[in-house]
Amino acid sequence: MPVLYIFRHAKSSWSDANLSDFERPLANRGIKAAPKMGALMQETGVAPDFILCSTSRRTRETLGLILPYLQGDCRILMEDAVYKMQETSELIDRLRRLPAGVNRVMVIGHNPIMHDISLTLCKQADHPEDLDALTEKFPTAGLATLNLGDVPWPALSPHSATLTAFQTPKEVST
Repeated sequence: MPVLYIFRHAKSSWSDANLSDFERPLANRGIKAAPKMGALMQETGVAPDFILCSTSRRTRETLGLILPYLQGDCRILMEDAVYKMQETSELIDRLRRLPAGVNRVMVIGHNPIMHDISLTLCKQADHPEDLDALTEKFPTAGLATLNLGDVPWPALSPHSATLTAFQTPKEVST
C-alpha cells in the first residue's frame, strides 16, 4: 500500500540578500524545527524507502537534520526538477515514474507545490481537523502523510489519497 510523505523544508534564512533563493540556508528556527519533526517521524514510524528531495540548500539541510531519525534504509534522490516545479501535475507525473518496488516515498520540497499537491491528492481525511489545518496553511517543516490505498504510483491522480496525518513543528512538544 503506497504512502506519500509530503515534507516542506524547514524555515530558511533571508539574512543575506546576496544569496540566490536556491542557496538560502536554514534559519535558526529551521535548524531547531527539523530535528523536532525528525523525532516525531521516528516516534510515529515514518519510514520512507525512497526520498525525492529538491537540490536547494535549505532542503538538503532539512534532509540532513531529519535523516538520523528515519527508520529503515532508504534511497535518496536529489533532483533539480523538484526545486523548479511550478505545477502539481509536474510532481504527479514525476511520482508516477517512481522505481518499481517503492512503497513509502517522502518528497522534500517547497511551497506552493507541497501545499498544492497535498490538497490535490486528498479525497478525504482520517481526521477532518487535519484537512482543515492543511487547507488553511502548509507551514515550513510541515508533514502531510497520504495513504494511497491500492492505487499504484503509475495510476496516481488527483483525489486518490487519504490524508492520514498532518503535523507541524508548533504541535510538537519541545
